Amino acid sequence: MQLQMDTLLEKVSDSGLDATSVDGKDALKFWDKVRNHFVDTPSERALCYVISAKYQHELKQYQEAIDELLLALNLLEQPDNTEFVLYVRHWLSKAFIRQGNYQLALNEYIASSIIAVERGFIDQYVQAVMGMGNLCFFYGDYARALNYYKKIDSIDHAIKSRRLRLKYKIYQLSCYLKQKKFKSAKALIKECIELSILISDKSLSVRVCILQARLLRYEKHYRKSLLALAEARKNLREGQTKNISNLLQIEIALGLYEVRKFDITTLLMENVSKKVDALDSPVLKKALNDSLSFLHEGLGDFQQALHFEEQAYNTEIELISQIPIGDLGAAQLRRLSRYELQLKLILSELENRELKATTETQKTTVAQLQQDVFTDPLTMLHNRRWLDVKLKDLLLHETPFILLVVDIDHFKSINDELSHLVGDKAIVSVSQELALHFKSKQASCVRFGGEEFLVILENTTIEQARANAERYRERVYQFNWQEVLGDRGLTVSIGITQHILGENTQKTFYRADKALYQAKANGRNQTCVEF
Repeated sequence: MQLQMDTLLEKVSDSGLDATSVDGKDALKFWDKVRNHFVDTPSERALCYVISAKYQHELKQYQEAIDELLLALNLLEQPDNTEFVLYVRHWLSKAFIRQGNYQLALNEYIASSIIAVERGFIDQYVQAVMGMGNLCFFYGDYARALNYYKKIDSIDHAIKSRRLRLKYKIYQLSCYLKQKKFKSAKALIKECIELSILISDKSLSVRVCILQARLLRYEKHYRKSLLALAEARKNLREGQTKNISNLLQIEIALGLYEVRKFDITTLLMENVSKKVDALDSPVLKKALNDSLSFLHEGLGDFQQALHFEEQAYNTEIELISQIPIGDLGAAQLRRLSRYELQLKLILSELENRELKATTETQKTTVAQLQQDVFTDPLTMLHNRRWLDVKLKDLLLHETPFILLVVDIDHFKSINDELSHLVGDKAIVSVSQELALHFKSKQASCVRFGGEEFLVILENTTIEQARANAERYRERVYQFNWQEVLGDRGLTVSIGITQHILGENTQKTFYRADKALYQAKANGRNQTCVEF
């Protein structure tokens, strides 16, 4: 879909128009003009409707946004546009939820899950199942919501998007806390923290900090809970949704109440109380009203406590009347259970393809690895195209190998503070040191994307790999960064794992990612191994 978007923007630019120069209602007119005069294919026309729907949403014209998305859906045919269809259905479901039409949202989730399984789109299937679980969560049926989230566990390692993996784990963690399953929550919060370290998404980081604080508060670790909330406030940036800001404030109020800071608690409650009625999320509105009722009761203000309890009850009744909980029962879960077998078959077929596929095309491709198509132009290391072929070759010949994932620490701040040009120079320096260090060690160095690199070490032990990784990490740490970064230094974190004979490389990557999470969580500039 990104390719279609790039092609459309290029066509618009070639026509002498500037898509970046318009916003709001002007943008609606702009994309209507593009759709009627400058596009040639149904998919391009559909893309214009999707872009227009985005602006309708920003203008709070929610029904108009839905109408645009439905028009886009009608223009798309499968199988050529399957990914595009799933993208539109995903945003349709979100638009229906925003509108309060939960039945239509569920219909989109069901349709998306069917298409995603038929076509083997794992991430889109996860989005659909997560959406069904969220409807149960909105209703307050946390046990059933958890059943949906657990349907994702068996394919967790195959999820491509780290952000998506973190989102479903956040919802799962929320269910554990609602059910007071603290042992399960403590195990899962660790994964969420590790993932949030790797993902540059302040909104998700704040949500993880809030849930961590809630768990600590339930366990009566009030000081640690408030420290976690302080970390959340640090991550809360201007322009973030009011929903998250209000949720954070009420969690701080609950924490301060537990340490008997009643004056500050009251001030925070008054601030949140003024905003509750204006919230656009009935689920959050209910949660905040419940919390406000609890706090007012604890402070002896029973009239206000009763007021917020009634507000929470009215919101709950409204949700119960609108969410089709009967359609999310045992029959739906059984349908997803049948899909589990189909998804395992899809993953197994991918694995077998990696292990057994050997064709003349592949052999020709391997022979052409040194050509530009397999080289990253910035670092001159191998690129992801080369990596795909290399991994197939390793699996085909059952070659033992160790996988190292190398990630530059705090790279975003280098780009933000010193410019992207300096960031590129830092990437080049790290890659050159990588190539030099592993030059004579039967190793392959790959730029995996952005500031992340992979090293494949063949026919070596995990101890040797760890020692090599440590020496490289120290080499980067001791590098003369002054010429590139001025007064600032640079470090890398490294995750290491060993490929297990016969397993899918997705599982190998998943373990290496886990090791990298741990290295980051330990304070960065670390090397960690996941067995």
